[in-house]
Amino acid sequence: MRTRMNLVLVAPSLGALIFLEAMIMLPGRASADWPILGRPMTTAPKGQVHSVIATDGAGGAIIAWEDQRNNRVNIFARRVLASGNLDPAWPDLGRALLRDTVTIATADGGQTTPLLVADGSGGAIAVWKDLRSAATDVDLFAQHVLANGTVDLAWPANGTPVTTATGNQSTHAVVSDDAGGVLVVWADTRLGNAEADIFAQHVLAAGIVDPRWPANGLAICSAPAAQGFPAIASDGAGGAIISWDDPRAGTFDVFAQHVREDGSVDPAWPANGRAVCSAAGDQGRSTIVTDGSHGAIVAWTDGRVANTNHIFAEHVLATGTVDPAWPANGRAISGAAVAETRPLAVSDGAGGAIVNWQGFTTQLNMYLQHVTAAGIVDPNWPAAGKALSDADRQQISAEIVADGAGGAIVVWADGDQLLAQHVLANATVDPLYPTTGRPIASGPGSQGDPALLGTGAGGAIVSWSDGRSGIGIDIFALQILNAVTTDVPPPVVGAVTFDLPRPNPARVSLTLRIALSTSSNVRLDIYDAAGRKVRELAAGSLPAGERTLQWDLRDDVGTNVRAGIYLARLEVEGRVLTRKIVRLD
Repeated sequence: MRTRMNLVLVAPSLGALIFLEAMIMLPGRASADWPILGRPMTTAPKGQVHSVIATDGAGGAIIAWEDQRNNRVNIFARRVLASGNLDPAWPDLGRALLRDTVTIATADGGQTTPLLVADGSGGAIAVWKDLRSAATDVDLFAQHVLANGTVDLAWPANGTPVTTATGNQSTHAVVSDDAGGVLVVWADTRLGNAEADIFAQHVLAAGIVDPRWPANGLAICSAPAAQGFPAIASDGAGGAIISWDDPRAGTFDVFAQHVREDGSVDPAWPANGRAVCSAAGDQGRSTIVTDGSHGAIVAWTDGRVANTNHIFAEHVLATGTVDPAWPANGRAISGAAVAETRPLAVSDGAGGAIVNWQGFTTQLNMYLQHVTAAGIVDPNWPAAGKALSDADRQQISAEIVADGAGGAIVVWADGDQLLAQHVLANATVDPLYPTTGRPIASGPGSQGDPALLGTGAGGAIVSWSDGRSGIGIDIFALQILNAVTTDVPPPVVGAVTFDLPRPNPARVSLTLRIALSTSSNVRLDIYDAAGRKVRELAAGSLPAGERTLQWDLRDDVGTNVRAGIYLARLEVEGRVLTRKIVRLD
């Protein structure tokens, strides 16, 4: 089902060249309005990085990021509609979430590391690390942006302070309170760097800190030693279950605690948290998802076996006890690779979880496993986990969402490009995804740091940091559609080469070879780096064989194209055979 093709461009009089070996790829766009190389959220000057994403409740997304266009790093956001069009009500280069730019320009530092939660009304709440005060060091602030692209005037111009306690508040995590507000948890060094504790706070939809909660946050755990890396999941009743790394016993263990909607720690749970795992060795970097019954499933990296790391999971009940149906100290859900780390979990919709991790044998690869509500590894899944790609490149920086049908979609960085894979509930790979993963962004420059949002029916929107411009990093987004089909067309074998003859540098000759026994429906188009179609070169039925097409370096209306990066996109019988990036200097 997969064919490699070598693509060669020879253009000695046009400057820099790029050679790309490509692979058969299958269309994944929601509509023609989504450019094939992604929709730019912003191309503002300097750099825009670390995007985060939340649903707009209508099939589209609100995307926020760190923005370096001004003297101080600020947080900006923009909305992309389900159609792939940018919401025209929002500013062209994104909405700054801090409205009082004069005050911020004279503050001590900038704003970084945003997280984003949908408000349930088409807008979103962003929570970030804030360096505006040298006296209190790193603080946390929040801001509300409405669906119409305006910053909520009921909230403070430069955000609601979640905490301004002295010391660093960092490694924060957020979840919706299901009432238009947000619950925030973080690691806090207000008592000194050697005594980081876990704190939480509730910001109401009105833009104020919940007055029932302590100012500057509720202590979730203040046990001896330094707790860190908290994760949070909704309890389904306005509160949350929080997990974290805890070294109080001399090695790192995983603990959890339940905080109620009214700002009190659940008295049914032990003070300073329930030990989820206290096995030998170090356990940590937990991920947590709701079980749908006011409890949670926690997964983590586990070092109980010397010189290795594997992935374990445990079920904590709403009562604060560990589920007796699960093994004490957790269920091993992997054990094949030498080092398995960075788990990410999503609900399977039936009380269990689907867990992603990266495993190292001779390189880093992506894996997926399903653990059921009963605490067993799904026997329909490979015991060592489902490998998401058979490519021989390092795979890192994954994001995962549920597909709404018991499976999951994962996006990760693979070299300088992004790939996606869809694994169905029965552990099979979606038949219309390549075994190496579906390319999301494979243009010039580097693409990475993805954020992912499930849109239902097996679809997702991914945003990422993109260096295609060559002069800075921008934020792009693209929709990935569910590609399941019961009628998989036969594989297509084809090749295309591009050659610019030396005598005539004013045009590009594109020699197209189609190796099929019958005629084929073919399209060959030229796109610019932003994904806009520049020129249609061929469309219709063509017989097998070789033919040469000419591109005179003009667009469809006859205007000379500018120097820059272009894409030749060949589609045969509905399948995208190759993408070829060329640079005309």
